[in-house]
Amino acid sequence: MTATTVRAVGGQWYRRTQLSLALATVAGAALLVVGDVDPVNQMLSESISTVPGAVLLVLASCGLAAAGVWLLAGVRRAFPPDGLTGLLTVLIGAWPVSLIALAVFPTNLSGTEPGVAAVVHRGAAGVMAVLPPLFALLVAHLAGRRASTGRVRALRAAGWSAVVACLVFALVNGPAVLLDQGLPAYAGLAERILLALVLVVVGLCAWVLEAEEGSRWS
Repeated sequence: MTATTVRAVGGQWYRRTQLSLALATVAGAALLVVGDVDPVNQMLSESISTVPGAVLLVLASCGLAAAGVWLLAGVRRAFPPDGLTGLLTVLIGAWPVSLIALAVFPTNLSGTEPGVAAVVHRGAAGVMAVLPPLFALLVAHLAGRRASTGRVRALRAAGWSAVVACLVFALVNGPAVLLDQGLPAYAGLAERILLALVLVVVGLCAWVLEAEEGSRWS
């Protein structure tokens, strides 16, 4: 099998990652107008109050989970196996699991007592938000060992931006979410900005991995 053929076959993971992210983006954007949820002051997970909102939330979660699975394929093709690559595989592999948990275990609606499903949902939501900045920075580190390209620098900047956004969001909204108290103003908007950063970070990860794959198999 020639190098050109190997790259063509391997590149399928990148296109499928893009398609999965596109599905998640479209479903997430649709939730701005469907689901009977205030996008400024209510959390996205409260979209389960309507059937269309619940369906779109599941589609968005599954789209992101699929993107995570395809990223794993990209990691295997982009980097040779070593300890850091193994850690990266664990981090990315845990991300789709958290997204499936989000889809399977819904949160409680406002005014109702949180049950086991709601607790699992909130834990999974935290993992879902925290992991992308971590594996993004690790991808940037591994790719930067070869060369600090524009793609790597963009990913590193996005990764650190997402880390800061996660910390700020956790400090401001974490206690209210965990204790089922009233959310502060603009919590929904902050959550959607954080999720947009997650989409950007995952997309940039795929972009960097695609370049690393090309360098490795050329």
